[in-house]
Parts: sequence; C-alpha cells; structure tokens
Amino acid sequence: MTVLLQDLTVAIQVAFGLLAIATLADWIRRRDAQRTYLVLALVFLALVVLIGPNADQLGVSRQPVTDITLVIFLLSGYFLLLFRDSLIPLGASARVIITVGITIIGAVGIAAGLPSDPNVAHTPFQVVALSAVVATWIVCVAEPILRLGRASIGRPAVEGSRLRALSLGYAGLIAVVLVGTLASSLTQNQGVVLATDVVALLVVPLLYASFSPPVWLRRLWSQPEEDEFRGALHDLLLYTPDRAKLAERALDWSTRLVGGASGFIVDSDGKILVSRGMTTDEVAQHSARAPSNHSTLVVPLDLAHGKGSMTIVAGPFTPLFGQDEVFRLRQYAGSITAGLDRVSLTDRLAALEKAKSEFLNIASHELRGPMTVIKGYLTMIAAGSLGDVPPKTKTVLPLLIAKSDEVNSLLEQMIEASRLEDGRMALKKERSDITELTDAAIENLRPLLSDHELKVDMPPRPVWADVDPDRFQIVVRNLVSNAVKYSPSGSRVRVRIKPNGAHAMLSVTDEGIGIAADDQPRLFTRFGRIENKATAHTSGTGLGLWLSREIARMHDGDLTVESETGRGSTFKLDIPLDRG
Repeated sequence: MTVLLQDLTVAIQVAFGLLAIATLADWIRRRDAQRTYLVLALVFLALVVLIGPNADQLGVSRQPVTDITLVIFLLSGYFLLLFRDSLIPLGASARVIITVGITIIGAVGIAAGLPSDPNVAHTPFQVVALSAVVATWIVCVAEPILRLGRASIGRPAVEGSRLRALSLGYAGLIAVVLVGTLASSLTQNQGVVLATDVVALLVVPLLYASFSPPVWLRRLWSQPEEDEFRGALHDLLLYTPDRAKLAERALDWSTRLVGGASGFIVDSDGKILVSRGMTTDEVAQHSARAPSNHSTLVVPLDLAHGKGSMTIVAGPFTPLFGQDEVFRLRQYAGSITAGLDRVSLTDRLAALEKAKSEFLNIASHELRGPMTVIKGYLTMIAAGSLGDVPPKTKTVLPLLIAKSDEVNSLLEQMIEASRLEDGRMALKKERSDITELTDAAIENLRPLLSDHELKVDMPPRPVWADVDPDRFQIVVRNLVSNAVKYSPSGSRVRVRIKPNGAHAMLSVTDEGIGIAADDQPRLFTRFGRIENKATAHTSGTGLGLWLSREIARMHDGDLTVESETGRGSTFKLDIPLDRG
C-alpha cells in the first residue's frame, strides 16, 4: 500500500506538472493576455504540488522552502481571482482590498513559521495562521465558482457552457486542495489517503478541459445552438424580408454558433451592413486590421456584386477560436452569402414587378380614353351617322370595330390586373343567369368568330349563380378569344355550360395547336406566355388566363385546362351555383 501511495503521489505531481506545461504551451502559442493570470495560477499551483513533498531533496533549509511554498500557494489563489477579474471585473477598490489582505495573510503565515511536516504539532498561532492562509485561498477560488455560475444563466449555449466549465474548474481546484492536502494531513488511514489521491489525480484532466477546452468539447457546447440553427436556417434564407434584417439575424447566429461576443458584416460596397456589440470606432479599428487571429475570425462573403466579409470577435466568456470554429463559420458563410444575394435578387424582382404594375396602370388608363373615342367614331360611321359610307369601307368596318374591341379587351385586362396586384379588385356579386352572361360575352366577340364555327351548348333553363357579371364576362371573353387565336380558320369552337350538383361547369373547347403538359403550369402565371413557332405571331399580354383563374377563385371556383399538343384544348370554369 505504501508503494502504491508513493506512486500516486508521483503521478499527481507529474499530472500537475503536465497541466502547467500544457497550459503554458497553449498560452505561448496564442499569447492571449486574458489567460496570463490563469497560466500563472496553474504554474504556481503545480510548483506547490511539486515542492511540498520534495522539500527535503532540495538541499536547503526547510523553513525558507515552506515559506516560499506558502507565498506561491497564496499567489496561485490571487491569480485565479485576477483571472476571474478579467472575465467579470471586481472593481478597483475590491482589487486593492484583496491585494492588501492576501499580503497581510502571507506575512502572518511567514511570521508563524509553519512547519513543513503536517504531522508535527502546531502551536495555536500556527493553527490560526494556517487556517487563515487556507481560508483566504479558498475564498479567492470559491467566489468565482458562484459568480461564474450565476453569469452562465441565460447566456447562449457556448458562452454559458464556457462559464460553467470555468466554475467547475475552480471547484476542482478546491477539491484538490481540500480533499488531497487537508485530508492527508488529518488522517493516517492509508485507505482514506489512497481515495483522496485518486480523486486528486482524476480532477487534473477535468481542470485542463475546463481551462483549455479541446475541440471536441467546444463542439459539444455548440451542439444545442447548431440544432436550433438548423431549424432557423430555412426561415433565415427563404423568408427574411430585407438584407439588413437577414444580416442582423445571420450575425447573431454566427456569434452564438462559435461563442463570439461581437462582430460585424461588411457589404460588397465596403459599407457596414450590420454590427453587434461594437461601437462604430471599434468596427473601424477591426476593419483596418483584417487578418484573422485566435481572437478574431474574418470570413469572406463572395456576394454577387463583389467581396464582402463577416468578422467575429471573441469575448471574455468565450474560448479562443480554433480551426473547428473557422471551418463551421466558413460553412455558414456560404449560406449567408446565398441569403443576402437572394434578398438582393428578390428586391430587384420586386422593383421590376412594381414597375410593370405601374406601367400597366398608367398605360391602360392613358390608352383607354383614345380607344373609346376611336370605337365611338367607328360605330357612328358604321351606323351612317356621319354620312354615306362607300361599299368597300363598309366591308372593313366590322373588322375595325372588332379590333378596337380586342384592344379594349387588352386594356381591360391590364386595368383589372393592376387592381388585382394592388388589392383593389372588389367583386360586385349579384344573382345572375350565367347562360345569359355567356351569350352577352360571345355576342361582343361575333366579328372575331366569323372565320370559325361556333357551337354553343347550354341548358334551356336559366343557371343561377352569385357572380360579378362584368368579371364573369371577362373570363368568358378571354377563353373564347384564346380559342379563336390559337386554332386555325374553319375549325370549331365549342362553348358548353353543364350544371353538376352544386356547381356549374363552363367549358370552351377548340381544335387548335394544343398545349404540351410541361407548358401547362405556365399558362396561369402572370405574364406567362408559351413561346414557340406556333404562337410566335399571336398577340397577347400573358395576363388573360392568370386574371381569369384569379377571378374564378375569387368566386370560390377554379379554372383548369385539359390539352395535348396538336389535339386542341379544353378550358373548364367551375362556378358554385346559387340555390336560393
């Protein structure tokens, strides 16, 4: 048992030595000023562990070694408290009081002449001095346990985990001192000593993971953020309304994902798109020194209009950035770039759509007046109100009137489309006979039907529905005029109304060029036109079928198509009937 205890003592010394060396090497590699106090604390604590049991082998008087060990022990606690101060400031007055207090306790401990052998009887003054030294050290280390633990509440996952790990590390140090040192001095039971030494040895890896978290642990900390991030990424990329809002959300997620405290995003034009946790001057300073380092990540954003960048700065509660954080942030940067470009493209498309709507609105209203005058004079000429008309002129007047009606129909579509886009289309429904409305709509198109065979199949009795008469006739005119446009002269156009339970089906069938299945979804889109050789010389705005379907759906109905290339098309308008 004695040999085993000796081996465990050596193992503890080696473990603390390796902990100090690893922490020191990590500090040398990164040169983080904030961690300087932590490095000093762990190095001093390792010296205490190494010097204490080996005082006899140093070849000098025991008392000076004991006094030096006492000072180093107190300094380790002092530096641990200063490390906490770099995370959460204590305040100038508190630092002065603590420094003076530790100095006094150290002086008392030296004056007491504490023996190096814990088994030697202590005088009352030495007991008080030793208790004061240990209590002072514990207070220096215990206060951060509570303060850091409280600070972790409500923070993002990485920051909160980092603070809890630090709090756990401080608790581990107290465990090493109390369980290891004091327990061994208060009992001679080898079983108890063995148990305390094992605990002290097991705490060392915990201390290293707490104060210098490895990649796997940092990745584990960020896992809750990543899970939530995956759920939010879809909304972030597809539904965020503008670039500034998207950049704000993206920066927030970036800092949370890698545990950063602040950051900013630079647009392709060099302007700051958004910043978080930084003043304008701080952003300018970081922008001036662009290269990444262990405390600052700079990730390029390959935007459509040029190069941008995202900068994330580590804070007091976060570990320094490693390759894992860089890799994950670069992955996320691709999504941010896609989202920002998507919003830019959406904004451009929205501006184009707005310009189209404004053009439709202005052009249709400006043209409607002149076309009304032209149609009126043509009608007067055809009626002989302006005098006799030569026979040859009479033959073309019906075609001219039909063409003016066609232009008026196009203008009507443009006006209605503009109203629909602006949300100004309000139906004026009334109980109407849709057979009568269909007849009236067809009658207006008679001149265009002169080269086609029109067959109308309607019930002998009225078919009543609650519709807007004008808008219903717009749909019928659109369907019949399209059937004429896209079918050859002499072919048949069939219009049929068939009641079916609570609905009526109005169908318009032609024997024209037909529509390929792949092209059919485009028929009912705004400005959707099928471009091929057969339709190249056919005029149209691409609004008619889109407008007709929207009108049908505003009536709680629908407009569908059945067609095959070269075999004609059938458009079906479904309308609910009025059973009153």
